[in-house]
Amino acid sequence: MPSLEDMQMVGETCSRYEAVGQGEFRSCETCIHWTGEEKMCDLDIYWTQFTSLDQT
Repeated sequence: MPSLEDMQMVGETCSRYEAVGQGEFRSCETCIHWTGEEKMCDLDIYWTQFTSLDQT
């Protein structure tokens, strides 16, 4: 499972992010697509989004 910091970075830039509720801090863990037993993105785009981050 990705770290909380990584999920926040991806959530802030993800074009498919949809909050589970009002006023949620943008993070994968607060996105409706972040589900399942393994807690990963149902859209299967987490790693694509993560690797496209500008980490300089």
